[in-house]
Amino acid sequence: MRIIRNIKKAKIKNPVITLGTFDGVHLGHRKILVEAVKYAQRKKLKSVAITFDPHPQEVICPERGLRLLTTLKEREKLIAETGIDALGIIKFNHRLQKLSYEEFIDKYIVKTFSTKTVFVGYDYAFGRGREGGAKELRRLGEKYGFKVNIVKKVKKNHFIVKSQIIRRLISRGDFNQGIKLLGHSYIVTGRVIKGIGRGRILGFPTANLKVAKDKLIPAHGVYIGEIFVEGVNYRCLINIGARPTFPEDGVAFEVHILNFHKDILGKKVTVHLLKYLRPELQFSDVEELKKEIKKDIARAREIRMFT
Repeated sequence: MRIIRNIKKAKIKNPVITLGTFDGVHLGHRKILVEAVKYAQRKKLKSVAITFDPHPQEVICPERGLRLLTTLKEREKLIAETGIDALGIIKFNHRLQKLSYEEFIDKYIVKTFSTKTVFVGYDYAFGRGREGGAKELRRLGEKYGFKVNIVKKVKKNHFIVKSQIIRRLISRGDFNQGIKLLGHSYIVTGRVIKGIGRGRILGFPTANLKVAKDKLIPAHGVYIGEIFVEGVNYRCLINIGARPTFPEDGVAFEVHILNFHKDILGKKVTVHLLKYLRPELQFSDVEELKKEIKKDIARAREIRMFT
């Protein structure tokens, strides 16, 4: 997949366009992207997804402290997996925020790409104050000569699949339900930093991760996952939280990698959280904690399916 960071220099004429922030690249997003890809392939055209960085809410209402399901790099990788030919990234700033919905379409869709086909989700909103929606987009399609395809909502386990709902599930402790709506593991990318060394003392060394400030961190607890180190994946346990047995240590995102003994301090790694295992527990003594960790590791080894 080609990454286009300067839309004006895209030089792709008449592609099939799909628009969205695509935070999480969840099941609903994937439906939009895949439908656009299939349509483009039938018509022997290129497919282009257009997204924004930073997330518009981070510029429009920073006081809300939005936490993202995916960083831009994580989004790029997940969108590439859908088969999209190119991803255009538009820098979202206050100048872009002030454009009306028609000014946005005219500048970025009509004049830049001369597209004849646009795919969006049923709830897509765009332009100043999110004043444009499906109705307005269809009207602009008639005016400028492009077809608009509105992709219907996706439901899973009685939930409408939306980034906002998934953020709430993951942050409030219903992780396993949240990733069912995502349709993939929960990805956390970070750099390994020096920790207190408590895990090594206990006999279960951990890699402490420093992650992006605007990344949504799941609710405190223990998770089973996989970690990718230099292109190789290993099963792991992830502990997120305040480590109540040692409250003086503070909050951390730490990973114990099974059957792994290399020094990865300073390296950038990708962790895929696959299953919520249990909440954080406070133990009366260190030996009880070690027994519980051994149980966690045994469960991590045994579980084959993450559903």
